[in-house]
Amino acid sequence: MEKLVEALQLPKDLMLGAMNVKLVGQYEAYIENYKSILEYNDKVIVIDGKYTRVTIVGEKLRIVCFSKDDMTIKGCLDGVTFS
Repeated sequence: MEKLVEALQLPKDLMLGAMNVKLVGQYEAYIENYKSILEYNDKVIVIDGKYTRVTIVGEKLRIVCFSKDDMTIKGCLDGVTFS
C-alpha cells in the first residue's frame, strides 16, 4: 500500500493513517490523526496513533483544544519521543 501511495504522490499521513506532529518552537505541539490519549498530566502526555505512540515530556503541559482528529498541546516542551 505504501508503494502505491508514493507512486501516486498522495499524502502519506492521510492515506496511511499516520500521525502528523508539528512543533512550534519549544512551547506548542499540533497533532493530527491520533487514536487516543493514554496518559495526561502537567509533565507527560502520551498519545496513541495507528502505527506509533508519541510521548511529550515537559513542564506545565496542557491540551488547550482537541477534536476526534487533532489536538494542540501547550507548555514548555522538553522532549518528544516516538515508540
